[in-house]
Amino acid sequence: MTSFREAAAAIRGPLEFALRGEAAAARVHDLVPTLRSALEAAAALWIPPEAKKRLGEACERLGPELDLAGIAALAKRLAPLLAPEFSTRMLEAPASRVPGVGPKTAQALARKEIATVEDLLFFLPRAYEDRRAIVPIDKLEVGRSACFAGTVTRSGVVPLRNGRRFFEAIVSDGTAAVQLKWFRGLPHFENRLAPGTRVLVAGEVRRFRFAKELHHPDVETLSAETDPGELPRIVPVYSGVEGLAPRSVRRMVESAVRCAADLVDGWLPEATVAELGLAEIGAALREVHLPGTQLDPSALRERSTPYHLRLVAEELYLLQLGLELRKSALAKRRTAPLAIDDAAEANARAALPFALTADQQRAWAEIRAELARPTPMNRMLIGDVGTGKTVLAVLAAAAAHAAKRTTAVLAPTELLAEQHLHTFSRLGGALGMRTALLTGATPASERRQIARWLSDGSLSIVVGTHALFSDSVELPRLGLAVIDEQHRFGVGQRRALTQKADSPHLLAMSATPIPRSLALTVFGDLEHSVLRERPRGRAPVATRVVGPSAGREVMSALNDTLARGELAFVVYPLVEESEKQDLKDATRGFERLCKALPGVPAALIHGRMDAHDRLRAMADFAAGRVRVLVATTVIEVGVDVPDATLLIVQHAERFGLAQLHQLRGRVGRGERPGRALLIADPTTPEGAQRLAILERSESGFDIAEEDLRIRGAGEWLGTRQAGHLPELRLADLVRHGDTLEAVRRAAARLLASDPGLRARPGLLAAVERRWGARLAFGSIA
Repeated sequence: MTSFREAAAAIRGPLEFALRGEAAAARVHDLVPTLRSALEAAAALWIPPEAKKRLGEACERLGPELDLAGIAALAKRLAPLLAPEFSTRMLEAPASRVPGVGPKTAQALARKEIATVEDLLFFLPRAYEDRRAIVPIDKLEVGRSACFAGTVTRSGVVPLRNGRRFFEAIVSDGTAAVQLKWFRGLPHFENRLAPGTRVLVAGEVRRFRFAKELHHPDVETLSAETDPGELPRIVPVYSGVEGLAPRSVRRMVESAVRCAADLVDGWLPEATVAELGLAEIGAALREVHLPGTQLDPSALRERSTPYHLRLVAEELYLLQLGLELRKSALAKRRTAPLAIDDAAEANARAALPFALTADQQRAWAEIRAELARPTPMNRMLIGDVGTGKTVLAVLAAAAAHAAKRTTAVLAPTELLAEQHLHTFSRLGGALGMRTALLTGATPASERRQIARWLSDGSLSIVVGTHALFSDSVELPRLGLAVIDEQHRFGVGQRRALTQKADSPHLLAMSATPIPRSLALTVFGDLEHSVLRERPRGRAPVATRVVGPSAGREVMSALNDTLARGELAFVVYPLVEESEKQDLKDATRGFERLCKALPGVPAALIHGRMDAHDRLRAMADFAAGRVRVLVATTVIEVGVDVPDATLLIVQHAERFGLAQLHQLRGRVGRGERPGRALLIADPTTPEGAQRLAILERSESGFDIAEEDLRIRGAGEWLGTRQAGHLPELRLADLVRHGDTLEAVRRAAARLLASDPGLRARPGLLAAVERRWGARLAFGSIA
């Protein structure tokens, strides 16, 4: 099978040659049989009905002898179909062009961001159901999906007391009966499911009182002669489209596949297709949407068939090309160098309270070299908990200060911004750098003062939260943007900050170690510096997972910690009691703790508190005036209290591994060892396995790799992409790692020969469609 573009070329070639004149036409060997064969092959493809019709008519017009006038007439009639842009035009047509998609249906699809024929083709199944096994009704299990056949014995509309109605059908197969219920689309079912109708039913079985029932199941009517067991029933399952029944969605996608699958071009180089043993792109779309019974259901569920892998490879190829194009676009930008001479650098390093680790020295050398260039630095600093990322940001700010430029430090929370203010003020103050804090809680008088300092250049570092994005905040001398926990910010937010100056240098920091295999793609357009080594004197943290009944052990550890003059964190998942979740909360936990430890100064801190009260509580804790700090995850990053040695986490099973590792990093930051007690009640073996990782490993990179292996890239990334990448439809960056490496090499080879894809406008357009606005602004956007 071939694509329509190739089939069109097979028709166009002989026609164009023959149109050179009578002599040329005569030289085309077997012109009519050749054209007939090419037209029939093209008409056999999965293309729009009107295209099939025109090709068929052209085939009928072929007589035994075809003169030049006939060739010209044929070429003119076929010209719209044979034009290279025909496929693109059809794929970009509104979804309403697909048979069976009316105006209301098109509106429902648009709400799901399915606007074109191509969107419908690439609305890929999220799962598959193997309905070949027909289950007797008496064997149906509550809570599980099943497929069964039977006859409607009774049906009709049932009124409810509140005035609403539902349609009910009773289906029996001789072994038992089951109720089917629909709460919308009642007239449709009244017409279809009259008593005596044979049906094939699929859906999830529920219990209602003492009976079993299914709500809105998928129902197919059967003729009297049909054997349900002989039906090919591997059925794709799509994400829900509001207002459309699952069966309707399947039919629309099938219609799109049948009339447009072979219009789609594959962009992968043929060498890569051969290297990976991939299917042809049209066949891939057909089999993914309309799987044949020859395919292994488990391979379909795992998306590991050759057809799925072709679509995975195409998706990853466009992803890699977009990353490389964004990276090369950034390299062409110009900005003011932030060079720092050896003497100023020596002064800056001498002002630090400790010597840099080998990792920090290497990372600083990379950062310093890039800051000194006239192209903007675009570097991601990935470091484990406590490896000293902020120190490198201070040194980078010193380089900006030496160049008479301002540094903006962006933090996702006020608490982290306040901690950065303390760190940058303490370390930068010794270098003559003035630092100020700008958040939503900053009074108007302070805002005006900060604005004056930013304008006249007397402010070296401004630390802030989302308030820095405000149009009223001007950063005329911005030379360096430091974005901490950058995955918490969206593309538009980062762009709002960096557009306040002409291509400032960017240092993005992540305290969540990202496995290198993932970082190369998720942040493939950034250079990377990795910190694994911790400063000397940093004590280890012993971690233990205990059950909810270990209250006495936990209180004993807390009392021992306080007796040694050390401090403790107690972390809860919620601020206040919730009716929806049966979890302990920080507010009531604080009250219980105060009763259990009378005379021990304690404080409560969470994200809803007034910034002034939160800052005061943190200052009291850091000074030892507060001995126990009860908190939510607002202390996850950026909190540095060397005397804190004990962390107690309630409902640890509710937190992610990376989050627990960050919380664990709040203790053991001084010379005394830290201890983390994770109180958990995991409900699954996977949950217990994840927590056990924390007990045996202190490396954030090892934890991230293990967490990634257990959870998969999609769930592990969560919001970390934060608009940085297009959403992946099918590919998994972990499971498809081998495919990712192959297409990364292919993308590099192509861009080496055609850097801007100028010779491949169709491919460039495909990359731009896939990436949208993300491609235009580079990773700092």
